[in-house]
Amino acid sequence: MKAEKILEVKDLRTSFFTHVGEVKAIRGVTFTLDKGEAIGIVGESGSGKSVTSMSIMKLLQYPGKIVGGEVIFNGQDLVNMKDKLMQTIRGNEIAMIFQDPMTSLNPVYTIGNQIMEAITRHQGLNRKEAKKKAVEMLELVGIPSPEKRVKNYPHEFSGGMRQRAMIAMALSCEPSLLIADEPTTALDVTIQAQILELMKDLKDKVKTSIILITHDLGVVADVCSRVLVMYGGMIMEEGTTEDIFYNPKHPYTMGLLKSVPRLDLGEKQRLIPIAGTPPDLLKPPKGCPFAARCPYAMKICLEQMPEYTIVDEKHRAMCWLLHRDAPRVKLDTGVQRGIV
Repeated sequence: MKAEKILEVKDLRTSFFTHVGEVKAIRGVTFTLDKGEAIGIVGESGSGKSVTSMSIMKLLQYPGKIVGGEVIFNGQDLVNMKDKLMQTIRGNEIAMIFQDPMTSLNPVYTIGNQIMEAITRHQGLNRKEAKKKAVEMLELVGIPSPEKRVKNYPHEFSGGMRQRAMIAMALSCEPSLLIADEPTTALDVTIQAQILELMKDLKDKVKTSIILITHDLGVVADVCSRVLVMYGGMIMEEGTTEDIFYNPKHPYTMGLLKSVPRLDLGEKQRLIPIAGTPPDLLKPPKGCPFAARCPYAMKICLEQMPEYTIVDEKHRAMCWLLHRDAPRVKLDTGVQRGIV
């Protein structure tokens, strides 16, 4: 049985129009998401992960603007949707967990009031019903004594509890799509594990579709079935989690894998960074955006953008090394067994 698509992003292009020129932050991003599926978007800072999510949610403010492409959610094109209609979808059918819960929560309102606001706005419940649901949501995400905690302010919560409250708020209207932007970045490892377990439960039990944005490959391996590797505002490689971890085809993906700490190496073994810096998207390179940093770059890589090579049904990569006429090169893939 063919899975039903909940989201289709087609040739999405987003720019920031600054006083020094147009920064082409997203340059032709295309991907799909099935109902009940969790996908990960990984890459360095500045690769376009968060801008992609903000474009889907239509949360970009001036000077940011979507300049082309489509975002089809449940058959509706969000790019051309009127703001008033978009407000009925945002926070209701599509919800987002932001990177820093302390700056995302309003310090002068109680946690309960902030969760209740979304419930009363989108679900039409009265305050008593909304408060009851807010307590239920805090209980769902593992907040102890939710009846008492619903009256607390954000500064009275620990970092992990604030992130749980953000998840409770995002889930309060039972969205069909949840976008999580670096949801575990500021948390210690034990709380990270609990948050990830909660997200997996949501996917399995409630059938919520998830887009998980992170720079942590371990987080992706734990939650997602498919991974998009972004660099320079483009998708360099896309595949199942097994494809990306055990059969990477793009040198950038290989570089990310080699930079992950490994338990099987000695304590004095240094991590292998990716040399160089990301491209200037004010003046994007005309060839592969990774060419200047790639140890396998050829002349054509600097001069012409590669097309996607279909490795198999769910695996594609944008690299000239995959072309049938490319020289055969032995690649250091950075593959680590036992991650997934």
